[in-house]
Amino acid sequence: MWRISNLQSPISMILKFAKSVPYLPDPARSRPHVTAADKGRGSAAPPHAVPYHCKPWVDGQTAGWTLFYGFLTPITITGKANGTIEVTNLEMLTRETQQPHIVSQFAQGHFGIGCGYTLQTPPGFVSLIIPATRPPAGLSALTAVIETDWYPRQLFLVFHIPPPGVQIFLDRGMELARVVIAPRQEQWEARPFTPDELADINALEQQYLDEEKTTPTRWTSASGDQFTHLYKQWSARNKSGGEQEKG
Repeated sequence: MWRISNLQSPISMILKFAKSVPYLPDPARSRPHVTAADKGRGSAAPPHAVPYHCKPWVDGQTAGWTLFYGFLTPITITGKANGTIEVTNLEMLTRETQQPHIVSQFAQGHFGIGCGYTLQTPPGFVSLIIPATRPPAGLSALTAVIETDWYPRQLFLVFHIPPPGVQIFLDRGMELARVVIAPRQEQWEARPFTPDELADINALEQQYLDEEKTTPTRWTSASGDQFTHLYKQWSARNKSGGEQEKG
């Protein structure tokens, strides 16, 4: 019998947060960025292959929580030829937040924003900062890991400075970045499968391939490859019963 177990963590996975001002939007579950063109292609008969048909893509787009630009003062960040930035309305934003360095030059080619959120993760877990799914035009967040299982201060998010003359407009409610809870990497290691483990994986792969031959709901990619919803079906079985079995 081949089996995939669904292991449940005993740790209560809660992301706690505080806001520097009460009107800052709460962190919200991320939403996938599905375009109108993809919706049209995906609803055709037969449907075309589009990103939102792919569960790993959807899961990646919805991973974590979105952090927003939540201040009342809109600002515009303009890249300069010397690799620095110019920020319009910065004086007004400073007065609103009472933070003199709310937007600042972090390093050559990079700037930072004090986003107003303080986060806390369970012991042994950190905050992985990744780009937002719907960022304002020109805003490119750096991927980072913040040790929020102990760090007590407001998050300072870092972004690429736009090319000279390019402007980034930020207004209340726009997406800055996403935060995903991740285990501390020093707790993990990578090792090869044992021969028995590899045999189990190979048997499961063959079971998957055999079942895929009879799985309906197919669509064809631009390169001619066919896809089904079998990945979604196995995922649902794993969540509900904790296993895929072959006697």
